[in-house]
Amino acid sequence: MSLESARKFCQKVQTDENLAKKLADYPEVEDFCSSDLGKSEGFDFSKEELTTAKKELTQEQIDNLHCHTEACNWLGG
Repeated sequence: MSLESARKFCQKVQTDENLAKKLADYPEVEDFCSSDLGKSEGFDFSKEELTTAKKELTQEQIDNLHCHTEACNWLGG
């Protein structure tokens, strides 16, 4: 697993609305990373690594993490 992967994920989900919409299908970080979608995108990170990566973002960047549904609360909820 990788902090760098979590950083890249945060960058991508801010600009890729299609990916962001698909995240609602994954209730937990681990579900996404072990999915075909996560693997095909090259993402492999833990919940802790995602939390660390999110701490490096500005509030505006956090607001642009497009997965803000109850089903996807691991990203922002």
